[in-house]
Amino acid sequence: MKKKVVIEITDGHRYDSSVKGGKAFTSVDYMASTYGAACPCDWEGEVAEAVARSQQDIRANGDIPVVQDKRITLLRYLGSG
Repeated sequence: MKKKVVIEITDGHRYDSSVKGGKAFTSVDYMASTYGAACPCDWEGEVAEAVARSQQDIRANGDIPVVQDKRITLLRYLGSG
């Protein structure tokens, strides 16, 4: 196969108000043609773990993981990052 599969890290998501009080979370997700996953992450350590697991799963399927961090940071907001 050896297709590139993008792992996206995005912020700006919120749990439903009935789950964790509507707290914000960061999402790590990927979607290939026949498999995929998504993981809500509450802290940076969970993000790193989710990315590592995603990379492992993608490689196990014979594909190439590509990480895209789309979180808004101050440097990106100001156009410097």
